[in-house]
Amino acid sequence: MAGQWTDREPGRQAAPGEAFRLFWLHWVLIAAFTVIIARLWFLQVDMGEEYRQKSEINYTRLTQIPTTRGLIKDRHGRTLVDNTVSYELLVTPKEVGEPEDAKALAAEVGRVIGRDPAELSRRFKPFWKQPYEAAVWITDLSRADMTFLETRRYGLKGLSVRVSSMRKPVSGSFAPHVIGYMGEVSQRKLDSGEYPGLSQGDLIGQSGIEQSMDALLRGSKGTRLMTVDSKGRLLEELESAYPEPGRNLVLTIDSRLQRVAQAVLGEKAGAVVVMDPRNFEILAMASSPFFNLDDFTGGVSAERWKSLNDDPFHPMENRAVSGQYPPGSTFKIALSLAALAEGVITPETVFGCGGGLRLGDHVFGCWNRRGHGGVNLHRSLKESCDVYYYEVGRRLGVDRMARRIRQYFGLGRPLGADLSAERGGLVPDQDWKLRRFKAPWNAGETLPVSIGQGYMLTTPLQVAQYTAVAANGGTLMRPHLVREVTDVDGRLVRRVEPEVINRIDLRPDYVQRVRKGLEAVVNEPGGTGRRAGLPGVKVSGKTGTAQVVSLKRYQGYTRGGRPYRYQDHAWYTAYAPSENPEVVVTVLLEHSGGGGSNAGPVAGKVLAAYFDKSVDAAVMPPYQAQPDKPIGWKGEL
Repeated sequence: MAGQWTDREPGRQAAPGEAFRLFWLHWVLIAAFTVIIARLWFLQVDMGEEYRQKSEINYTRLTQIPTTRGLIKDRHGRTLVDNTVSYELLVTPKEVGEPEDAKALAAEVGRVIGRDPAELSRRFKPFWKQPYEAAVWITDLSRADMTFLETRRYGLKGLSVRVSSMRKPVSGSFAPHVIGYMGEVSQRKLDSGEYPGLSQGDLIGQSGIEQSMDALLRGSKGTRLMTVDSKGRLLEELESAYPEPGRNLVLTIDSRLQRVAQAVLGEKAGAVVVMDPRNFEILAMASSPFFNLDDFTGGVSAERWKSLNDDPFHPMENRAVSGQYPPGSTFKIALSLAALAEGVITPETVFGCGGGLRLGDHVFGCWNRRGHGGVNLHRSLKESCDVYYYEVGRRLGVDRMARRIRQYFGLGRPLGADLSAERGGLVPDQDWKLRRFKAPWNAGETLPVSIGQGYMLTTPLQVAQYTAVAANGGTLMRPHLVREVTDVDGRLVRRVEPEVINRIDLRPDYVQRVRKGLEAVVNEPGGTGRRAGLPGVKVSGKTGTAQVVSLKRYQGYTRGGRPYRYQDHAWYTAYAPSENPEVVVTVLLEHSGGGGSNAGPVAGKVLAAYFDKSVDAAVMPPYQAQPDKPIGWKGEL
């Protein structure tokens, strides 16, 4: 028809409306392609590495290879702590699914291996922070549980079982406070950044040498990168880094002496420290009552943990390094050396003892109410005259006494004896009292401190320290429990050498006069420590009876009828042979009465075992209270 057409003829221009539509279509296409190109650029370039990693995660799994913890041996090479084969259950949260799936998995696993599903579910929660990483869910699977789970693993998504190792003490009752136990690393410790390479479920040392030397013993884990199929089954190993085994530790402990020290303590609350004064190696360290390391193998039960923590006699406490007690008259060893070094007395200085010393309107009594008469250094040590040391303390003054006692003997602070539980005790001075009580120091408070009472506190290890300083002629060294560090093949990595902290600037003949006084304690008539004597070996020592409450609390009680908590602590510290000392033995018995009559015989048994190598714990009877002081640690609190 004329004037109508159905197609634009060649060369004819588009109508205005059609040109408008074509214009916008052109720019829409350009914009669409621009968005597509930009998105491709974003995915391929900006986010390419991240998506590549996510893609690889979908078909690869990075697992950790557990390492072998180092062995712990005694000074003679006897193994004290070994490793045994165990099995661990690992879980990868992303492969499990959602949190509800995790609860169902916990219920199923708990049902088949006899574990609390609620506890398994609680342990699962922290794993969601790293959903693609396999985490240790259960550390102590039995072989039967492992076999059962392996047969059902393809029906239990996200689970895998691996062979690992578990700590195995040769004897759970041997030196538990020294060796220590293992436990799961807490989330707080993981968050601290002090434990790189560890994750939830890993075990670390929680006490003793296992804790203080954990970094050396632990080693470092390896890694293995594997391809997996859609069900998480391992297909091929891509690459791996081998684990580095932990270092072995050779302790200074002598197993035989350690068993003897534990045996003679029995169930009596107290501690025994045996040390070599020539290098401050700790040969034995016993604390009673004790716990059993076997309770912690594979994880301690909630009931057992509660019973240990609720026990009023605190079996988990290492009394040798963390128990703080007034040192009583054993402190006279340290004060004698400090006073001689300061020049406030000489060995010939004599003080008169009439049974007490009056200061103001108060009389500070001597243990001998009838008095000792004229007392010089030798007699003061042999008969443990309190008035002599009241006079010494008064001449020194509390500040100078505190300064020298800290400097010469390391009291008032931990010296770093390879145990993190070590405490420093207390050496009081005027500034301390002002900070603690907001009150000035009174002159009368110096006198009790001078005989190891009042505010003065020490640990059994510290009493052994100043006994060793007297024994070796005035040298303070750092006590230590680790003798050598070796690699997995037993090759020496490091030998721990004696570390000198201080030497007392004192005339050798003055030191010898103090040592003669300590020798008289055990070997001369009138000495307070004759019960620790040995046939054929000359022993030097010092007794101590530390009052735990004021004399007013004693009123109304006979000596044998006092409640347990009011009984004095018994101390005895000794070294032998007197002429050329090679061993120090320090004994503390809580709430046991006189040091000479109770702690002395215990020290004597340990010394006898040291010099007679045929003596072992089997022939050592445990501590028995003296008939006139029948107080045992199971008495009234």
